[in-house]
Amino acid sequence: MGLFDKLREPVVLKEDSSAKKQLEQLDFYSKLAPESVKEQIEQDKKLVYYGIKGEEALMFELKNSHMPMYILHDIFFEENGLTTQIDYIVITRKVILIIECKNLYGNITVNNQGDFTRTIQFGKRYHKEGIYSPITQNQRHLDMIKEKRRNTKGLLTKAIFEHYFDDIYKSVVVLANPKTIIDMKYAPKDIKSKIVKVDGLNSYIKKLNDESRNENMSDKQMKELADFFLQSSIPNTTDYTAKYHLEVNEE
Repeated sequence: MGLFDKLREPVVLKEDSSAKKQLEQLDFYSKLAPESVKEQIEQDKKLVYYGIKGEEALMFELKNSHMPMYILHDIFFEENGLTTQIDYIVITRKVILIIECKNLYGNITVNNQGDFTRTIQFGKRYHKEGIYSPITQNQRHLDMIKEKRRNTKGLLTKAIFEHYFDDIYKSVVVLANPKTIIDMKYAPKDIKSKIVKVDGLNSYIKKLNDESRNENMSDKQMKELADFFLQSSIPNTTDYTAKYHLEVNEE
């Protein structure tokens, strides 16, 4: 750490979330929607609400980490016609964490192929279903960041950036529901290393920094990088109710 580096505690540069706006939008439409779609809207409201609670639990842990870091919540990027929404970008001294927060219910199993399966109990019955891999989802976020950062660099620095990218940028999937049981006994090692429960997040971040051979970033370098991501983020203008095909006059 540099002589003039004073950062000792986490700093939140962006805490707001489009999910809360989405919930407000769904709440508005649920009061006016016909019965044929109201049930679906109510179900989606629950999912969004659970997602918000999960991200709030994650933010609580980060704020109480007592580690020097910059925290960006709900970052939305667009690059070459593609968009991606990232739950958290956390910039620490040695690594940058791209965090996907999952407030999953039920018991999760990851098999030796890396496939995710969820089992939910209804009374004495069990329902098993496959779910989209959050590891794959977060890899798309990393790919977007890599492309966005690469486009800001010259030929020489671009080559250096790509060489060290995987050492610096780390994908992390955080399970925010304390009741979720995850079985990773047969999961590939690479997947196991990218999944952590929310109450173990701070220990996980500390371990990543302790084991990293990267040079420490200064306060200035960390802030400049955080500002880059913050300034690159654009408003998420997605109409979350478009799938219901509603035509409602909001005036």
